[in-house]
Amino acid sequence: LGDNFYYNGVTSVEDKRFKQTFEDVFSGDHLKSENFFRVVAGNHDHYGNCSAEIAYSDVSSRWHFPNYYYDFQETIGNRSVHFVMLDTVLLSGDSKDPITGEDLTGSMYTGPSSQILADEQWSWINNTLKDSDADFLIVAGHFPVWSICEHGPTSILVDRLKPMLEQYRVSAYLAGHDHCAQHIDEGKGVSYHGIGAGVVSDPSTKHKDAIPDGSLVWHHDNNYFGALKGAFGHVTVDQSGGLVINHVDSKGKVLYTAPALTSRN
Repeated sequence: LGDNFYYNGVTSVEDKRFKQTFEDVFSGDHLKSENFFRVVAGNHDHYGNCSAEIAYSDVSSRWHFPNYYYDFQETIGNRSVHFVMLDTVLLSGDSKDPITGEDLTGSMYTGPSSQILADEQWSWINNTLKDSDADFLIVAGHFPVWSICEHGPTSILVDRLKPMLEQYRVSAYLAGHDHCAQHIDEGKGVSYHGIGAGVVSDPSTKHKDAIPDGSLVWHHDNNYFGALKGAFGHVTVDQSGGLVINHVDSKGKVLYTAPALTSRN
């Protein structure tokens, strides 16, 4: 869900970070299947050479990052799950240098302008969601739509993405960015999960009043900040055919299980 390499992404496909903090870390045999890691970019990836992360897909068979945004489908039993992976940094332009505070919008990309990339992506999102006939439709991006944590909601995603999620009956939206674990549901069919506590769990509820009244279902309020004890997401389709999102800690203990989502079909 983005921010793959703190703090400033990578410089090239030869960057030592690929080996030191990816290949040498995620080394278990069960993590070595082709295209095992399905990747999107976060703001910290865009501080560096994000195109190098995409190009690394041609270097590592298990690193799957074909473009800034893309989709794929999985079949589990007789159920289909359609994943739509977004670059929310290109959509929002909300990115600042973590050291200087300089606005990097439009200066961190090569090729077409960020506005052109954003316009193209908005059109692609609309068409991809509209055409999906999967049993479950999951949209994933770095910036959250709704969040009660340190960074809070992303205004352009609330204004432009949320109506699409509702119109096309998206099952869930998964986000990183805010270093917390949370579940928000405003009763309009879309389940919003914040899964951004991979390194630290920040208990901040700074933006608790910035989401719709009564929409917070669960928030992990344990203070693991700075302790390298994170929280993660685990998504399954159960035997009855429902999609279940669990939040687990770094030891695998289940912190919270969201109610099963039913098929769109």
